[in-house]
Formats: sequence, structure tokens, C-alpha cells
Amino acid sequence: MAVVIDSGVPAPTDRFSQTPPARWHDLLLAKRQFLERELEYSCRCLIEFVEEAGDVWEALDFSSAEEIIREGYELDPIEIDLAVAWLKHNEQDVAIGLGEITAKIAAAKDQLLAGHGGKRDPSEGSQVDNVNLTKGGNSTDYTLRRLARDCPEMLDRIESGELSFRDR
Repeated sequence: MAVVIDSGVPAPTDRFSQTPPARWHDLLLAKRQFLERELEYSCRCLIEFVEEAGDVWEALDFSSAEEIIREGYELDPIEIDLAVAWLKHNEQDVAIGLGEITAKIAAAKDQLLAGHGGKRDPSEGSQVDNVNLTKGGNSTDYTLRRLARDCPEMLDRIESGELSFRDR
């Protein structure tokens, strides 16, 4: 005879992989309620929650990870996609709210880049490389500014949800 111990409501920081599948719907609800309270102040958990959605969407009877984000977490998948991309390239240990990330993304898109090549203002410092995460290179802010300059139709497709920053 097996003994089952009900340990109560799952904590929102519990991982699906460490929670019995019978409790996954409870865990999803706990994560949704946590996100409702915390995203205004801190998005530190967002990358993990989104990555987990990609692992469990089918088992939870959703049609995709995006549907878990939209219906399960009650968030805008496009906004979350951009926020996760920003978080992956910036300081994740500092508490930053979703609104602040959205504002930083909008500011980055609005900040025009100079054209390719040509003369540069020496006060701008050296040219950006692919490992300089503060001024350009792989940073999401720089990527958004480059898309706005070089390929605005692709940026429109990302914002409409047709394309995604998210790694699969």
C-alpha cells in the first residue's frame, strides 16, 4: 500500500519537473497569481516560467506555450517574448518590473542608430562588437534599434506575434 502525502498548494516557484503532474494545474494557478502580484515589481522569474511553459503546454492541454502565457498566465505573449529577450541580455538579479522593461524596449526602438559605416563621432567610443552587451552587440536594445533601422518590417512581424525572439 502506497502512502501519498498532500503537501498543500504548490508554491509558485516550484518547478513543474519537481511537482507531480496531478498538481500541475494547481501550480499553474499559483504561478498566475504570483505573476499578477509580482510582475509590476520584478520579472526575475519570467524566464524560468516561460521556459517551463514550453515544456509542459501539451501535458496541460494547451495548444502551445504561447497559449499558456496568454490563457494560463493571463499575459500578452508578445510583450512577454520581448521582455524575456531583454532579460536574457541584461542584469537579471536586479528587481525590474514589466512596465520598466517595456519602457526600455520602447526607448531602444525609438533611439535611432547611425547608418552603416561612415564617419563616427569620436566621443562615441569604439565601434560596437558582438560581445559588448552594454552599448550594442548582442543586447536586446541594440538589436531592436538595428531592426528598426535596417528591417522595420521584421520588427513589425515580431510585435504582431508572427515572429518570436524566444529560443525554442
